[in-house]
Amino acid sequence: MTPMLLIDRCCSGWMCWITACVFTLMSLTQFAGARPLDDVIEAGELRVIVYTDAKPFSWEEGGKVVGINSDLGRAIAKQLGVKPKIIARGAGEEVDDDIRSNIWQGPRTGGVKGDVMMHVPMERELIARNNLAAVSNAYYHEEVILALKSDVLGEDADLQSFQDVKGNKVACQFATSTHYFLAFADDGKLRNNVSPFIKFESAAENFLEGGAAGLMGRRAQIESALKGSDLKLRFLTPEFPETLRSRWNVGMAVKEDSRDLGYAIGAALRKLKASGELAEIFEKYGVSYVDPKKI
Repeated sequence: MTPMLLIDRCCSGWMCWITACVFTLMSLTQFAGARPLDDVIEAGELRVIVYTDAKPFSWEEGGKVVGINSDLGRAIAKQLGVKPKIIARGAGEEVDDDIRSNIWQGPRTGGVKGDVMMHVPMERELIARNNLAAVSNAYYHEEVILALKSDVLGEDADLQSFQDVKGNKVACQFATSTHYFLAFADDGKLRNNVSPFIKFESAAENFLEGGAAGLMGRRAQIESALKGSDLKLRFLTPEFPETLRSRWNVGMAVKEDSRDLGYAIGAALRKLKASGELAEIFEKYGVSYVDPKKI
């Protein structure tokens, strides 16, 4: 039963009028805090939400939020002529939770909503489910790759190099699509030689220190972790089954009624790309810039 139907049945006169006002105020409060472009310009500040502990895209170091998304947020704010306010927050159970708490509803534990949230996967189902947010402005194409030590495994090394009988280890992050893929690939023949770690940084460290001959994960993670190493490497892009995601575009989210802000951010993004600054931001962290692709 809707609130207004309750009013019709239970109220009359002044009581009906007062109750209607309360419901109206509640409705307005629910949607308060939207920051379209004019509001952001007037405030002189762009609130940019990034994830904590998400190297190389965003993390906290020395009391400052750093990483690709943090630098990109600052560059976009500069293009808009406002100051950046970079806010790092932990990830929820699902991306939907993050969009809700950071963009249109606000954190349940208190805190401001963001004007834009970075690093949102551009998936049709996700976009359709979150109709109170506008997801757009793809700025990077991510994919899962496999790094192999060719001096250990040979020039023609591939996934078969990690079968049980060969004893070569491949490191990855625990409880990810990569981990699941390795555990079940080739009818489970690789499973005993998979070394999962809670954090990807630990998997990369194990690989660099000689504990594993292979490292599998997202391209950005691997490129950043191996930046400056003198290892002789071979890179492959294994084909995942359709049930597992192995490549996707990364974009941003704004509130649904702040689409004009999203358009302005898109224009800023195009300028950064045309000038080469976007690629430079990625290269700063050892990551090759890859254009978003049609998937």
